[in-house]
Amino acid sequence: MEKKVIGMLPFKGEWLVSATPAKRMPSHGTTLFGVTYAYDFFRVNDKGRSSNKLTWRTLISKEDPVDFYCFDLPVFAPVSGRIVAVHCEEEDNDVRRSLPAGIPYMMKQAQRIAGGPANIAGNYIMIQDDKSKQYVVIVHLKARSITCEAGAWINAGEEVGRCGNSGNSTQPHIHIQAMNHHDFYLAQGVPLFFCHYYEKKKQDRSAKLVDYGIPAYKSQVFAKRKGLS
Repeated sequence: MEKKVIGMLPFKGEWLVSATPAKRMPSHGTTLFGVTYAYDFFRVNDKGRSSNKLTWRTLISKEDPVDFYCFDLPVFAPVSGRIVAVHCEEEDNDVRRSLPAGIPYMMKQAQRIAGGPANIAGNYIMIQDDKSKQYVVIVHLKARSITCEAGAWINAGEEVGRCGNSGNSTQPHIHIQAMNHHDFYLAQGVPLFFCHYYEKKKQDRSAKLVDYGIPAYKSQVFAKRKGLS
């Protein structure tokens, strides 16, 4: 059994790589719940901003997730395989970009972790990759947006839900990870590579085709394959 996963990017269009194992290991500062090699992707404008609004609420208060480019965009299966778990009962959070809004949220982090995976992941879908037999999870999905059920077969490129802000998330984004067990408490992170995508790094003038790799921190990436480019 191969202890790595090779998949397609789970979105359309050009997205910013916000967290990646290319920058640090573990990518999110912890190995809990199989997140060792996890990625975060954001949709941003040409100025690098994730929202179409910048008001007083941005600086001192909470914001509405609908004002963010990522929110409600379709999310696609990165691999083909059997859906082993779906959770879709969590509401989307208010966005907390400001320090005054973020501090109270962070103070409850230990409480959220103690509450279990659903409190951290929010709405999620878990797929057992047919090739590697490892498990790929996409979390923080929008409330009531998941379009498939546990036990069903799904092909890479099929829509699974919509980008949201549920679980341990302060701003809409796509979080994706691979792990070796379907139980978050028992799972260890597994390296996740993406194939057939274009990447534009900060120092590059144009995007370059990557056949197989780990997207760099703060690079812009978009899928090559038909229907997801």
